[in-house]
Amino acid sequence: MSDAAAEPGAPVDTTKPIPQASEKSVSNEVQKKAPSLVKYAQTPDKVILRLNKLISTPGGLNSFLSTFNYTLYLVAYLESKSIPLQTRLFSLLGRSGPSPATLAAPSHIAALGTLLSSTRTTLRLFGLFPLYAWMRTLLQGPKQGQDPVLYATALTQCTFYILFQGLENIGLLTDHKVLSPSATARWNKSGTTARIYTWSYRAWLAGVLCDFVRLGREAQLERIKRSNSEVSTTEQEKTDARWWSELIVPFAWLPVALQFAGVKEGGLPGFNLGIMGACGAMAGLSKTTALWESTA
Repeated sequence: MSDAAAEPGAPVDTTKPIPQASEKSVSNEVQKKAPSLVKYAQTPDKVILRLNKLISTPGGLNSFLSTFNYTLYLVAYLESKSIPLQTRLFSLLGRSGPSPATLAAPSHIAALGTLLSSTRTTLRLFGLFPLYAWMRTLLQGPKQGQDPVLYATALTQCTFYILFQGLENIGLLTDHKVLSPSATARWNKSGTTARIYTWSYRAWLAGVLCDFVRLGREAQLERIKRSNSEVSTTEQEKTDARWWSELIVPFAWLPVALQFAGVKEGGLPGFNLGIMGACGAMAGLSKTTALWESTA
């Protein structure tokens, strides 16, 4: 983020000391009589500054938008399911309330969620650059002492994520006529980019599954480490907490990846916007929370 521009104003004579506010000044009186009011007035300012710091950190913007986006999906689903309850509540209160047509109108929350989803997809057009950097590092070979299974898993996962991002970029650029439809006609026999996106999400699913392999291998290595040497209880607790926190992420993404990858024709039974929102919010919550705490 760029630094705030200095606002023009009258020059200040810094040679003269600034007089202290008197005991009966307005600011002092407010702080004495309404300290809680001052505290609450400062809260939005602190939140905005911390939010600005969060989205300025590497990965902060993507993490925040993802968590916020899927939270909106969950809220939009709950809002749609609350229509009968709203109608019943107004009836019990003896009020007419909003008309059924108004309640059934497209949700503004869902519209915002769709907008954020499109924004995130557009931002991912640049997602191949960090993936390229990761692959370039991996192709230099495993680091000294690195487990060969973990190295092979990372190499495989990076390959799948590059396929995912590359295919998604092709689909998006084709949809917006940046790429000629004739360039991808062999994959778009239906006249749409649906097939490209399906294979993109299948590559993403494979990348998500690699996380289970990685975490399984890390757990195996940790058991061997603990059996061969003494590990402090505090260190064990930290390792276990980190491992379980990381395990939540692929478990949360798995239903979403299976749904969009078209593994089952017609989609997963019972899958809806609410499930997708809950899964996505849960997957990004731990990282977003950690980034938010780092801004304190």
